[in-house]
Amino acid sequence: MTTEEFSNEFDTLVSSYRRFKDFDNKEALDSLEFDEYEKSVFLTKAQEELITSYYSGRNSNAESFENTEEIRRYLSSLIKTAEVSPASSQNYKKLTPKSQIFELPDDVWFITYESATLGASSDACLNGKVLDVVPVRQDYFHRVKRNPFRGPNERRALRLDIEGKRVELVSDYTINKYLVRYIVKPSPIVLVPLKDLSIDGVSTAQTCKLEESLHRSILELAVRLALQSKGINLEKDKNN
Repeated sequence: MTTEEFSNEFDTLVSSYRRFKDFDNKEALDSLEFDEYEKSVFLTKAQEELITSYYSGRNSNAESFENTEEIRRYLSSLIKTAEVSPASSQNYKKLTPKSQIFELPDDVWFITYESATLGASSDACLNGKVLDVVPVRQDYFHRVKRNPFRGPNERRALRLDIEGKRVELVSDYTINKYLVRYIVKPSPIVLVPLKDLSIDGVSTAQTCKLEESLHRSILELAVRLALQSKGINLEKDKNN
């Protein structure tokens, strides 16, 4: 859809609900007017909610977004891969002497796959070996860090999330490269140029950059969110 199509169809869906809800109450009708900025906010929010529901499996009753070909195609344009080197840990207190700090790319939203490649080691068999990276909670880490089966070993490194885009990788061996495949946050939907306002730092008009087949679902969810913001319970109204 173009930005104009998003805007017009948004109004059409809201108007159809208003006519169904109340033919005569002028005040009620006026309360359901949305300007272009408001519509852009709801469309952007709906886009993000739809993507997170696909990623988590809530939308498909699947365990992950890769369980169905349909959802893989929906999210394929948002998937990127990066390989990063260790960052300076000078200003950060690490949990173990063997920990290494890595800076994730700025556009990381959800990590879908990660691995670590070992560097030079006294054991030549380990040079260049690829380890699985397992994210763990801070409290869980303290319980398993010395466990040979659940803690770091020759097959596994542990990942702890810290401030900003930094992560702390704990391994018994020196990590040379950290590979992450991740979902980026989709660009906002902005229906018209915004003079003194912006959405996620964007003020120029741009339409949804996801698959065209998702646009209708985003639009319908955006209208639902907009109506809910006015205190309208759509499920309740549907049952009456």
